[in-house]
Amino acid sequence: MKPTVLIIEDDPSVLMPVVDLLEAEGYNVLSAEDGDKGVLIAREEEPDIIVSDIMMPGKDGIEVFKTLQEDIHTAVIPFIFLTAKTDPSDIRTGLGLGADDYVTKPFEPEDLLKSIRVRLEKYKRISSTALQVAGNESPDQVFIKDGESCWLVEFEKIVMLESEGNYVRILFEGNKPLIGKTLNSFEEKLPRKMFFRANRKQMINLKWVRNIQPWFGSSLLITLKDDTKVKMSRRASQAFRNMMGI
Repeated sequence: MKPTVLIIEDDPSVLMPVVDLLEAEGYNVLSAEDGDKGVLIAREEEPDIIVSDIMMPGKDGIEVFKTLQEDIHTAVIPFIFLTAKTDPSDIRTGLGLGADDYVTKPFEPEDLLKSIRVRLEKYKRISSTALQVAGNESPDQVFIKDGESCWLVEFEKIVMLESEGNYVRILFEGNKPLIGKTLNSFEEKLPRKMFFRANRKQMINLKWVRNIQPWFGSSLLITLKDDTKVKMSRRASQAFRNMMGI
């Protein structure tokens, strides 16, 4: 039996030919006319791969991808952006978020079919690992996916999180994946007793703090156990002093 493909596309003139193409190839095809419906179908059906337009009313393709990345069961589904936007910066944005591929409209049918085949083959190689990860999640762990790599990381192993534009780089056990989420979203998810927002761009794990020094203008300089130095903002420094009783 062929895998199930979810197509999210608001333009019927594009959606229906794609559905017909994939069904002719023997795929099971699900379709949604907007991002909100696409998210619901993805969560309910857990398709083998998702192909989504970017420019859609309401929840666009980028928002769909980010939403599905928040759910451990849909975060591992291969995701292909299908869009007319061809600016290199748009392509970098989509792939930088962790999407698996980017097909521009208009496209040759074989180009889309090839992209789907390639991503499904790669998915087979990581699906067993991803399912094992999903089955072993616990309240003191966070699921991280970066392209084809995925981890279930214990909070205490995360050294630091750094904001890079609309992305967050997470440092743990020598790994530095770049995730398409905001630092604020991680701040809401991670335990406040363990993680502290040192400044606008960095959040540190308090268990990794080795040394605390006074810095300019009543701020603090934090040295982590891996020798990383983090300069706290003045406001964060005061909050840190109050919290630590120093």
